[in-house]
Amino acid sequence: MKLYIRLSLIRCLSLLEFKLGIENFIFTVMIVTIMIVKFVNRKWELATLKNLYQSGKPQLVIVYGRRRTGKTRLLLEFLTEFKGLYFYTPRGGSETVLNEFSGVVEDRFFPGFRFRDFKTFLEYIFQRLSIGEIIVLDEFQRLTEIDGSISLIQKYWDEKCSSHKSMLILSGSSIGIIRRLALRGDAPLHGRRTFTIEVKPLKFIDLKEWFPKLSSEDLVKIYGAFGGTPAYLEKIDEKISVEENIIRLILSRGGALYDEPEHLLMEELKVPNRYMDILTAISLGKNTLSEIADFTKINRENLTTYLETLKSMKIISRELPVLAKTRRSQYVILDPFFEFWFRFVRPNKTALEAGLERKVWINIREEFNTYLGKIFQKIAEEYVIDEVKSGNIDLEADIIGRWWSRNEEIDIIAYSSKRREGILFEVKWKELSYNDVKKIILELIGKSRLIPEIKEKRYGVIAKRIVDKEKLVEEGCIVKDLNDIVAANPQHNGLPP
Repeated sequence: MKLYIRLSLIRCLSLLEFKLGIENFIFTVMIVTIMIVKFVNRKWELATLKNLYQSGKPQLVIVYGRRRTGKTRLLLEFLTEFKGLYFYTPRGGSETVLNEFSGVVEDRFFPGFRFRDFKTFLEYIFQRLSIGEIIVLDEFQRLTEIDGSISLIQKYWDEKCSSHKSMLILSGSSIGIIRRLALRGDAPLHGRRTFTIEVKPLKFIDLKEWFPKLSSEDLVKIYGAFGGTPAYLEKIDEKISVEENIIRLILSRGGALYDEPEHLLMEELKVPNRYMDILTAISLGKNTLSEIADFTKINRENLTTYLETLKSMKIISRELPVLAKTRRSQYVILDPFFEFWFRFVRPNKTALEAGLERKVWINIREEFNTYLGKIFQKIAEEYVIDEVKSGNIDLEADIIGRWWSRNEEIDIIAYSSKRREGILFEVKWKELSYNDVKKIILELIGKSRLIPEIKEKRYGVIAKRIVDKEKLVEEGCIVKDLNDIVAANPQHNGLPP
């Protein structure tokens, strides 16, 4: 028997076919050439899926996340170890969807086999579920184009699979629709789902596995421009400089990522221009509600609605300062690629459309290095969180984040509310001397007096490079640089259930 997993979601340039022996049957996978080749991290997600399947209980798992984050690659990797069927849901009506689904199992029946309706398809996959096969429905939110499809899935699950071992994985990338279908309290599948996995972009620390030959500084540049989305990282040519990759892929009007954020927003939103204005404002440092309103000329009532939509799509977040009584929040863009694009590409579209991408790069190169300081602060915070998790930082911290109040700011505070002790970090994207570090720590001590919640305080500095680091450590200073961050071996995402 052959099991065909067909990835018709992408325009095929050519097909690669290989065979894997799995439990006495041949698992044939047809992979398009632009499918993500590298499979980095995702250890927690794979272990979680494996543990859920081996639990012996019925599992209806929701796997979701933004496009290009590697959901399909994760699920295909999972299916190399366990017997199952993968169905991709194309855009279109009932006939288009059923034709695609039929093609996956055609070899099990006869040439030209087709499911006559969606109910017949469900009868088939729930029969496979009943004998222990895993079923994956990718981009399942598109099934809403077929009347009654989600209600039928709910009905069949309740009647046929809720009492014995089975695993149905529903995966999708339209986060707003998936929330309405499965994640909200009133969603039709909410009471049925047994576990939810959000597939997020890779973190900075994962890039060292993807690009093992690149320098630490180049990794920061890549993360600052491309973020951690696997489909974007895959396009990078390691034979040329990071700067040249940025010019060719993002700044050039024919580049693969030149219009990517626009396309993503147009797929999710009916009128994306307002949202693009908001993201441009945030990328340029207009982080408060009033600043964004002044920049975009959108009234506050409507602006709040737009911001909530972007939050639900996991494009931005609303941050409050840790250990501060103020409710003065700030909005930040979560994905470095989006922040780079809205800060450097959209404002320069006229010049870029004229083919002046290299002139634009010369003009923004210095500002890009300043921008990397902000990115490095995000990297440093991820590093501190991982070090606290692993125990390398001796502090039972349950609060980690940025603090600000009026004109003062502390880049990172790691705080233990139980012991009322904390470590205050300053982050600098530059080389620091021994005296530079000492001066920064004195400034931190001064700022710390504004935070009475912390009774016992320690101070740290994280920088691109620190001279005389060993001497500072001997004197009791907590000092880390970029090489320490890249050399770290974090525990990814904790343990599976």
